[in-house]
Amino acid sequence: MPKLKLIALAILLFSTISIAQTNDFNDTYLAENFKLLNTVDSELAIAISPIIENRLKRELKDSSSFYNSHTNLSKYISINMSEDSLVKTYSWDRIDGGTWHDMASYAQYKTSSGTIKYLRLDSGNEGDTGEPTSVIIYDIFHIKAKKASYYLLLGWGTYGGGMHHSLARVYRITNDEFVLCDSMFQGQQYALVTLPRVAKINLTYNPKTKELSYFNYDDEGDNTTHQEELKRDTWLFKNGTFIKQD
Repeated sequence: MPKLKLIALAILLFSTISIAQTNDFNDTYLAENFKLLNTVDSELAIAISPIIENRLKRELKDSSSFYNSHTNLSKYISINMSEDSLVKTYSWDRIDGGTWHDMASYAQYKTSSGTIKYLRLDSGNEGDTGEPTSVIIYDIFHIKAKKASYYLLLGWGTYGGGMHHSLARVYRITNDEFVLCDSMFQGQQYALVTLPRVAKINLTYNPKTKELSYFNYDDEGDNTTHQEELKRDTWLFKNGTFIKQD
């Protein structure tokens, strides 16, 4: 990295420290960090992104952050709280450069004893594993069943190549851990749909009808990008699992 870039990086990294002299990891301080990340060029973003992520992880270790509304931080990253106030998600674009978007996501959750814990949700190795977990979480739903409570997370991401994808996952809090349900979608961990970016996926969940739905290719595998020619796939939550509807 050129010397000028290194000097600029040093200034940028430490310029926000004076914002929070009594509590370095408050809402305003973190918001300024992510505001910075969203404004620098890709070279600087790649350098400072891991540092900013570590600062957020330090915040997540502090149980008081779970109860913080993060009014300022939510302007720069996606933050969602479940209806029962037991699960909170944080997600953002790491801005690694190019058309490949590496999305970070974390969940904070409250255990039965009232302890606040956190978990990284993206695999961090999407290019090698092919896992679709690099998504911005834009919605979370608390689904009640007879014997358990579930948390449906909806997310969006893109790996470039003119395509984007949406992902639905279901978690449970069991034995004080936030656990991914392995077989919630007819034996699969995820409900995943990938379409050209010109087509809207519109992955949504209706709590009243308990239906998860999204646009997808037709049954014959037509890869048209015309929105009006896409079909709507639907999954119904019934008896503790999602069932694909004909």
